Amino acid sequence: MEKGRPMLRWVGILCVSMAVVGFGLNALGGKQGSIEANKVGADLITIDTLTKFGKLDYPVVRFEHDKHTKAVEGKCESCHTVTGNTVTAKFKRQEDTNAAEIKAIYHDNCLKCHNDTTTAGKKSGPGSEQCRTCHAGPAETSRTPIAFDKSLHYRHSSSKMMLPAPGQKENCSKCHAQDKPEARNLSFAENKDQTHEKCMSCHIEVGKALQPSGPLVCAGCHDATVRAGFKKVADVPRLEAGQSDYSLLMATLAKPSSESTLVKPASEPTLVNAVPFNHKLHEDKNENCSVCHHNASTKGVIPCSQCHTSLGKEEGAFITTEQAMHRVTAQTSCVGCHAQAQAKPECAGCHTFMGRTGKNTDASCAKCHVEISAAPELLESKDVRNNTASMLMNVRVKTDPEIKVNEIPEIVEISVLANEYQAGKFPHRKVVQKIMEGMKDNSMAAYFHSDPNAVCSGCHHNSPASVNPPKCVSCHGKVADWQESTKPDLKTAYHQQCIGCHSEMGIQKPAATACADCHAVKQ
Repeated sequence: MEKGRPMLRWVGILCVSMAVVGFGLNALGGKQGSIEANKVGADLITIDTLTKFGKLDYPVVRFEHDKHTKAVEGKCESCHTVTGNTVTAKFKRQEDTNAAEIKAIYHDNCLKCHNDTTTAGKKSGPGSEQCRTCHAGPAETSRTPIAFDKSLHYRHSSSKMMLPAPGQKENCSKCHAQDKPEARNLSFAENKDQTHEKCMSCHIEVGKALQPSGPLVCAGCHDATVRAGFKKVADVPRLEAGQSDYSLLMATLAKPSSESTLVKPASEPTLVNAVPFNHKLHEDKNENCSVCHHNASTKGVIPCSQCHTSLGKEEGAFITTEQAMHRVTAQTSCVGCHAQAQAKPECAGCHTFMGRTGKNTDASCAKCHVEISAAPELLESKDVRNNTASMLMNVRVKTDPEIKVNEIPEIVEISVLANEYQAGKFPHRKVVQKIMEGMKDNSMAAYFHSDPNAVCSGCHHNSPASVNPPKCVSCHGKVADWQESTKPDLKTAYHQQCIGCHSEMGIQKPAATACADCHAVKQ
């Protein structure tokens, strides 16, 4: 027993030594895995400035801005260069020079402040031996971007503290510095730093005048719960920026070569594919210009064709005009925006499955696109194009589509697959009335469903719209066709369509597992 005790003592010494070495490595900044990410508030800033100079030696820094703002009693100049009312976003510098210099700026200033605060007997941040407390890696945050909506814009533009520039009636140039009445430019800032510099500088200036001002802390703009308390102006006047009520969207026609043999005779008009667009209506439906003009903050409100051309170019990330307008996954495209509306429960029952199985047709394209004569005055005059768009838009259907409900069978018996169960009794008229109820007073739904029997296409997809569409079994066989892997067999098609529609529309009864609720069990 006595002989074993020295061995136990050595084991204990070894364990303690390993623990001390491990702690020492962490204190000195040894390269271990980053601390587990915990959700932090809206003021969390990830300091990753040095990534532009190469691979980092340590994880990025988590910096809680509002906590530090409180510690320095709201004095921005403690960390930022402040000239008059203008505050620089970068920490203790005007620009990013090189990795070594920036690293020294952070370490020298942050550690000095922490040490001075500790010496003063106050609670402070980590010292030089606690690298991983700051270099903890990325973390989840409650921070969300602020949407500068119509209400917020109006509260700024109508403020008595937002004075027009000398010689101007409007105060737009207070924020949109490059904007002039004769040459509109609604760009605001090129990047995040510029955005914060302009907003914070203005808030400080107004605050010094002892007037109600915007927030000076991160949570004031980037915390969703705080923004929910913002005053909301209900009836906001239209934002006038020289825009037209209607526009005619059309590709620029290339001028044919004088030697071309494809030039049509002067007597034969050239047709151009165009889309009449109700700009004012879309303004009313959206909260700000950036919903469509997604680069409005940095480039201003510019025509789509300036970045997106028929062939694509670098300024538009080589996204062509056709892609920019039709990409269903892009929220800023026409089709993508409409697809979001189709995701609403009252629409999703039909459109979710039409998107997977439906086929684009000339009729669907013609809902937006029209072919018109490319007369010289149309190509040369913006007013003529706008007036043409107005005329085309104002003849469109705006009232709810009419369905002769009494001509729709009240019940349709589906017996083609009856075996273990009796024929299913489908409440056809009730279903159609429910769909029509969901489209009521919706001008977009009214127009896109204005063609006769268009509503029927929700279920009777890929078949001509008619009063008596073909039965499902005419396309879907009782047994799946192995040569057409995308077309389900009849039983699958029925269940996918019915159960899928109920699920998308949030209809809980009948439940997907309640077979007998749709087709009773045979006795």
